[in-house]
Amino acid sequence: MGEPRRWIALAWLVLSGDADAHDWYTGKKDPVTQADCCGSKDCHAIDRRDVRETKDGYYVKLPRPAYMNEPQEPEWFIPRERALASADDRYHLCEHLMTFYRTIIPHMKFEAYQRYAWRCFFVPKGTS
Repeated sequence: MGEPRRWIALAWLVLSGDADAHDWYTGKKDPVTQADCCGSKDCHAIDRRDVRETKDGYYVKLPRPAYMNEPQEPEWFIPRERALASADDRYHLCEHLMTFYRTIIPHMKFEAYQRYAWRCFFVPKGTS
């Protein structure tokens, strides 16, 4: 009788493990645009050294190039009014990959390219 309970408890621990570690992103919205921040696939913690705070907002060093196959832009500026409170003592960034199109003038054709854009930015509680 005690053995099945142990297996059930073990299965519950394994299945509930780290899968929902970032559930607190779900349901959060940008305070200005009201866009959904998305979930753990788009949101992640970033290193404190990659954030520079000013009186107007935050400069965030990009975790990767903003444009695929093009040089990396140095930073994103995130206005203070668009920052949300983090659930822990870390900075978090929600970003997504967007597809854009540009024309190639000599051939008058369109070329698709992708660019990362941020959706939500979370700051540790107590950050001014």
